[in-house]
Amino acid sequence: MAGNRQKGGLGNNRILFLLVLAGIGLFLHYNEKPQPWQSLKNDILGVFGVETSEKKEEKTNDKSSPGRGKDDTVATDEPGEAKDENLDSEETSNAQTTDLDAYLPAYDADAQVIRHRGYTLRYEEDYEQASWVVHRLPGTPGRAKRSDRFMPDPLVKTKTALPSDYARTGYDRGHLAPAGDFKYDQQLTYESFYMSNMSPQAHDFNTGIWSDIEQKVRTWAKRYGPCIIVTGPVLKPGLPTIGRSTEVAVPEQYYKIIYDPNRQKAIAFLIENKGFVEVLIRDFTVSIDEVERATGIDFFAQLPDTIERSIESQHEDDAWF
Repeated sequence: MAGNRQKGGLGNNRILFLLVLAGIGLFLHYNEKPQPWQSLKNDILGVFGVETSEKKEEKTNDKSSPGRGKDDTVATDEPGEAKDENLDSEETSNAQTTDLDAYLPAYDADAQVIRHRGYTLRYEEDYEQASWVVHRLPGTPGRAKRSDRFMPDPLVKTKTALPSDYARTGYDRGHLAPAGDFKYDQQLTYESFYMSNMSPQAHDFNTGIWSDIEQKVRTWAKRYGPCIIVTGPVLKPGLPTIGRSTEVAVPEQYYKIIYDPNRQKAIAFLIENKGFVEVLIRDFTVSIDEVERATGIDFFAQLPDTIERSIESQHEDDAWF
C-alpha cells in the first residue's frame, strides 16, 4: 500500500511539473502579443469554432494587394475595400488623397518614399522608422473603428520593425499619422497601423500631451477646413535603440506641423519624448524654420518660394488658439 501511495505521489508531481511547464510556455507565447489576454481568449474561442472579430478583420485585410509605384524609389498600394457597415459611401469616397505630392519635403532620388492611400512617408532604414509622414486631415466626421492590428509594412523594401520589437521595452508603438485622423474611412484607419508609421514613444508622452496635440489639431481641421499635417521624430546618430529583430532608434523629440492652405497659415510643435504634468500645448509651439533647424529637413519644398518662406517663418499662435 505504501508503495502504491508513493507511486501515486510521484505521478501527481509529474503532472504538476508538466502543468507548470505548460503555463510558462503559454505565458511566454502570449506575452509577446500586444494584447495577450485578448489573444488567449480568441484562441480559446477558435478551438470551439467561434469566429472572433479579429479573424473577420484579418479576412477583410487579406484582400489587400500591394503594388509598385511609378519608379524604383516610390511605391504605392491599392488596399481592398474593407468597409464598415456603419460607414456610408460618402465617407468612404473621401479616402482619395492623391494630391499630397505638392506638400512633401525635399528628398533625394534614392530616398525610400512610400505612398499609402491615406499618407506618404520617408522611411529611414538606419533608424527603422519614418523621418516624416504627410497626410491630409479633412476634418470630416466618421465612425471607423480602431484596429490595434499592428503590421509590418509590405511596401518598405528593407523591411520594417516588427510589433514584437516594442514588447516589454517601456515604449508605445506611437502613431505618427494618428489613427484618429482617418476615422472617416475604415480602410485608412487599418493602414495607419503599418509599422512604418510607428515610432517608440514614452507611454506618458503618447497618452498625454501628444494625444492632446492630436485632438487639438482635429478641432482645427473641423473649424478651419482641411489641413496638411507633417509629423515625425527628430532623428540623429547615437540615439538609444530597442528591438529584437531590428534596432529601432528612440527619438528624444517629436515634431508636428500643421498647414492650412486656405488661410496660408502654419503652426508647428517641437516636444521632448517624455511625460509632462500641468503644461499647455501652446507652450510647445514653434515655427517651421525651427523644426527645420532641429531635423535638417526642407519642408514644403514644392510650394512656391514666397509661400514657403511666409509659412515657415510664422509663429502666430493667435491665428490658431
